[in-house]
Amino acid sequence: TKSGSLEIPSVCPVCGGRTEIRRDKEAETLYCTNEDCAAKRIKSFTLMVSRDALNIDGLSEMTLEKFIQAGFIRAFSDLFELERYKEQIVSMEGFGEKSCDNLLSAIEKARDTELYRPLYGLGIPGIGLSGAKLIAKHFDSDYDRIKTADKEELLSIDGIGEVLADAFIAYFSDGGKRSEVDRLMDKLRIRTEASDDEGDSVEL
Repeated sequence: TKSGSLEIPSVCPVCGGRTEIRRDKEAETLYCTNEDCAAKRIKSFTLMVSRDALNIDGLSEMTLEKFIQAGFIRAFSDLFELERYKEQIVSMEGFGEKSCDNLLSAIEKARDTELYRPLYGLGIPGIGLSGAKLIAKHFDSDYDRIKTADKEELLSIDGIGEVLADAFIAYFSDGGKRSEVDRLMDKLRIRTEASDDEGDSVEL
């Protein structure tokens, strides 16, 4: 509000982690620096299941929060193993046999997807939907090439600059994040552009 009366918190109200203000162009944003912050994890899963990413209908932020608290979901790949918890899910408030079956059906449908969708869903800073499409198209939807891409090759993509290339490389240089994405990719059946059922959906 620019009122000058708002006290900026020094710790995250959710996890108690240290906060810091980061400047991106003209905007200043307050960040929690704790990578394991529960609120950040919920938001990361919310993005991954969103319409432009894996598009899993029935997984609202509230439902994700319940599943995370119950221990059903710890990593992206766990989204595709929820069937093992069917009995518990059916007994949860707001769920029943039919709604659980609908959710599991939506999850199974989401296995068949284009690579740019989970790539966008990772929430790599600066890599929006258009950037994810550019990268996936440049590497012919080959995840093994994408995760080992160097800065020079990323910069050769029209529309990818130094900031985005650095953010992308930093993400996949993190061993924990990279192995989590590896496990997710093992659960998916990636459609290539040539066999894409949605025609020109990967065209820019």
